[in-house]
Amino acid sequence: MHPIAKVPYASLQFTWDTQLVGTFPYRTEQLRGALGRIFIEDDAFHQHDAEGKVMYRYPPIQYRWRNGHGIVAGWGEAAVRLLQLPWLDLTLRLGHDEVHIVDAVLTTNHSLFGIGDTLLRYQLVSPALIFNQNNFPRYLTMSPLEQQTERDRLLVASLLIGMRGLNVDFPVQLYAAFTQIRTQSCFYKKQKMLGLSGGFVSNAVLPSGFAIGHASSHGYGWIVPEDEALTGEID
Repeated sequence: MHPIAKVPYASLQFTWDTQLVGTFPYRTEQLRGALGRIFIEDDAFHQHDAEGKVMYRYPPIQYRWRNGHGIVAGWGEAAVRLLQLPWLDLTLRLGHDEVHIVDAVLTTNHSLFGIGDTLLRYQLVSPALIFNQNNFPRYLTMSPLEQQTERDRLLVASLLIGMRGLNVDFPVQLYAAFTQIRTQSCFYKKQKMLGLSGGFVSNAVLPSGFAIGHASSHGYGWIVPEDEALTGEID
């Protein structure tokens, strides 16, 4: 393995004072909205500038939901900021529910990116949204073999875009291909999109918690190495 970059990473998994029903992605969107309002002065929490315009970048703070727990993950400078905030006893409005954070399990590290000596296996914890309004209609007209090639091409592109967003330069040709594939309908900003779940291999060394594709700030495209595959459901 050949290291190429280390990026500060922090995640907080919240426990509430009451059990919440509701699933990903609806709870994730509510968590993002609640914290975006509380920390409105910090654009890392909501991806909008001072004039309210969307900031097109790899989201430095990402929101997730798993087994009833809300999760906030931060990269780079945003990881440091997450550690400085008073999370315990913070009150959040999630949809019609008002909850208090009673525990926040913290994970911190310098996440390693690198070039693998062999192909490495990964799992998508949540569906990746790698299609857009331009390439998806074309994908539907392809043969099964062409669709497989297109999925792998978009996977490679999504990995490279995500790494570039963290200022990680992959200096050799990146290889990635799905080994298992599940498709499902996902909704993002009231639009129906095709989500891809399953496993893939790559010559890139990717850290647990890295996310790819559209709406990664909303919990989509969450990746873990296969040997760290999480148990349970994202809902």
